[in-house]
Amino acid sequence: MKTGKSNSYVKIGLYLLGGALVGGVLGAGAYMFLDNWGQGLEGTASQLYSGLQALILPVLAVLLVLSVLAGEITCGKLKKIETQLPDAEDEESDRLEYEEEKWGALSMNLNVLSQVLCIIILAAGYSSNYLASSEAARGGFLYACIVFILCMVYDSIWQIRSVKLVQLGHPEKKADPSTRNFQKKWLESCDEAEREVIYRSSYKAYIMIGRLVPVLLVLTMLANLFFNTGMLAVVMVAVIWLAVTLTYTRSCVALKEEKALMK
Repeated sequence: MKTGKSNSYVKIGLYLLGGALVGGVLGAGAYMFLDNWGQGLEGTASQLYSGLQALILPVLAVLLVLSVLAGEITCGKLKKIETQLPDAEDEESDRLEYEEEKWGALSMNLNVLSQVLCIIILAAGYSSNYLASSEAARGGFLYACIVFILCMVYDSIWQIRSVKLVQLGHPEKKADPSTRNFQKKWLESCDEAEREVIYRSSYKAYIMIGRLVPVLLVLTMLANLFFNTGMLAVVMVAVIWLAVTLTYTRSCVALKEEKALMK
C-alpha cells in the first residue's frame, strides 16, 4: 500500500515536471514567434475584427434565417415522431424513441449554437470605440441589435416548441418549460431508465467540463500575457471552474446527509 502511494506521488511529480518543461518550451517558442511575427498577426487580427464589425448586420440576418430553417425542420421531425409514438408497438416504439432522442439532441445543439453565435457576432460591435467611430456604425449596430433580439426570441420559442412536442408523445411529462423549476419537474416525471440516462450523461458533462476549464484558464492567461486581453476572461473562467466544483461537492454532501437522516 505504501508503494502504491509512493508511485502516485512520483507520477504526479513527473506530470508536473513534464508540464513545466512543455510549458517553458511552448512559452519560449511563442515569445520568439510573436517577437518576430507579432506585429503581422496583430495587424491581420485587427483587419479581420474590423471586417467582422462591418458585417455584423448581414451576418446576424443570415444567422436568423438559418436558425428559423433549422428550428422548423427539427420541430417538424419531432412532431412527426411524437404523433406516431403513442400507438407504436414495442420494437417500433424503441426506434421512435431513438429518433426522438436524436432529433431532440440536434434541436438543442443547433439552438444553443445559434444563441452562442449571435452573442459572439454582436459582441464584435459591442465596443464604445466602435460605436463612437461614426454615425453609420451606431445606426448599423442598432439594426443589428434588433435582428439579435428577433433571433433570441425565436430561439426561445424554438426551445419551448421542442419541449411541447416531446410532451405530445409523453403526456405524463407535465413540466412547464417557462418556469424556473422546469428541469426538476421534468426529472420527476421521468422513469428510472430515463433518469439513468440523464444521470450518466450529466456526469460525463461534468467530467468534460472539469478537464476543459483548466485548459481554457491556461489559454486565457496566455492570451492576457501575449495579447493583453485583460484579466476579466481569466477571472470568468476561474469562477466557472469554482462554481462547477462547488455545485458538485455540495450536491454530494447533501445527498449523503439526506441518506444519513433517513436511517
